[in-house]
Amino acid sequence: MNTVITISRQYGSGGRFVGRLLADSLGIPFYDKEIIAMASENSGFAQDFIKENEQKMKGLASVSFTPSVWGGSLINSFENFESRIYASETEAIEEIAKKGACVIVGRCADYVLKDKVKCMNVFIYADMPSRVDRVINVFRRTDDQRKAERIIKENDRMRARHYRYYTDSEWGASENYHISLNTSAFGVEKCAEILKEAYLKFDSLDEKGEIKD
Repeated sequence: MNTVITISRQYGSGGRFVGRLLADSLGIPFYDKEIIAMASENSGFAQDFIKENEQKMKGLASVSFTPSVWGGSLINSFENFESRIYASETEAIEEIAKKGACVIVGRCADYVLKDKVKCMNVFIYADMPSRVDRVINVFRRTDDQRKAERIIKENDRMRARHYRYYTDSEWGASENYHISLNTSAFGVEKCAEILKEAYLKFDSLDEKGEIKD
């Protein structure tokens, strides 16, 4: 297996749990918070600082962004810390992908790795009631339904703005992914099963979409 799986997800959809189950089932590495640790080493920023600011967009309007960092470092090319965080995470994602098959959650990985390594890009979504339930009972961010909805909408807005800024594409738009799955309809475990079957088929295809010899 050589294909990298990237997972984008709505907040509270269970996408991270799907990714973890999928990676465990395939026996390949899983990267989410680990990217923050690597980005911290690359940039010198504290891990908590990166976690707090990696999708915030303050000060980005004045930045002219060039996306390709496959051959060198862009971290020091940016004056504002938001873009330096993005550049450090990008380098971490590229470093990870060079090692082979894995699951990478979030951080525009589908775009970062485009035309660099073979990827199966996934988007995970869910209906609002199940996302509210996860925020309240799994994430334990609040016990108030309305506040949970606000948290969900704000996180989705940040992810959409972040993705649009760096990729010039729409987060969640079907044309940006190979497959989208609704965890409310299928459940987290079944989504992981579906993706495993899809991955094994996808990984066996060459660039022309034909079965490898």
